[in-house]
Amino acid sequence: MNAHVLVIRDSRQAVAYVTGELDIATAPRIRQALLDTIHRHEQVIIDLDRLEFCDCAGLSALITAQKTARADGTALTIRNIPPQLTRLLRYIPHTLPIELPPRNALSARGFPAVGSG
Repeated sequence: MNAHVLVIRDSRQAVAYVTGELDIATAPRIRQALLDTIHRHEQVIIDLDRLEFCDCAGLSALITAQKTARADGTALTIRNIPPQLTRLLRYIPHTLPIELPPRNALSARGFPAVGSG
């Protein structure tokens, strides 16, 4: 399977839609596309809604993007984390800038349901 990045941008902001499988075979190319986007914009959102798989190499690409954004002074947010990656992130220490879905959508995206009581 392949992975692709579609970047929608204006002069200051970009949204990078990552699709497919972010793994050892595709991570170098995706990492470079994300870094190029980060270097050119003040604000970048990485949208993973159509990401089908992410292994440790893919996670490393996201962490590299975060470190680069921090060094460049670029505001970075990662949104629409798929359930498989959510599970992985529960077991490792990280500081990825994750945007959580609205409260009523949490259980649909693989997050545990939160009671109101």
